[in-house]
Amino acid sequence: MLTRPFSDFSVREATAADLPRVSEIKVRNWADTYGTLVDAAILGPFLDVQAQEQTLARKANLPATLLLVAQDRSSSVIGFSLTFLDEDLNPCSSHSMWSASHGGTDVGSLLMRVTAERILERGYRTMRLGVVAGNVSAANFYERLGGVHVGREPAGWADGVWHEIFRWPDLETLTLPRG
Repeated sequence: MLTRPFSDFSVREATAADLPRVSEIKVRNWADTYGTLVDAAILGPFLDVQAQEQTLARKANLPATLLLVAQDRSSSVIGFSLTFLDEDLNPCSSHSMWSASHGGTDVGSLLMRVTAERILERGYRTMRLGVVAGNVSAANFYERLGGVHVGREPAGWADGVWHEIFRWPDLETLTLPRG
């Protein structure tokens, strides 16, 4: 478990027992964040907690999937990061979401930094992720963490939805300070 320098939070590998809470966080974040950015008919199927849990259960067991959870001092899961390591030559962070009521960007920053460390441990040097177009706060957050905006592309999960693509050309710049 990693806690430095964020003493109120830690990050660990997810277990099957975490999937219901991870699914709840994902659905709540998607509803809150994408409700104004994505057509309701497109977004609707992604707001089913049980369906999301089933999807996560399938993906979490794949060898090229990295699913991390952030927890608070009481060991309650308050955020997660889901990364697919077999996406092209750059691992693709699919989701990094957390509860704003539990430390907001500190939790997100720790999740991103630990994700970078774990990706480096597996031999990769770069990472990319997509932010739904119009999600300005997420785009700004990833830029503050050193992500470079490299363009736009259609989202693979829904017709008509676009992603702003951010890339970290050297994950060492994202990792936690040593010492």
